[in-house]
Amino acid sequence: MLEFVFKRTELNDLIQSSGDIDNGNVVIRLAFSPGDNKVFPARVTAFCEDAAGKALGDDEISGCPRPPGCE
Repeated sequence: MLEFVFKRTELNDLIQSSGDIDNGNVVIRLAFSPGDNKVFPARVTAFCEDAAGKALGDDEISGCPRPPGCE
């Protein structure tokens, strides 16, 4: 199982700044890229969208794979 961690305060700030905190979704994106032996070759991000699937603003935050998790 893969786990990805988002800092709670950053995720809460993202939702609060979306302008539509009672509706819509938080979308999680996972992208794989070439990596080396020291770095997990994935990037995970989150952004908010409205109920119709339109992104709310340009704000996006990054998550971290666990282990090791966010520093």
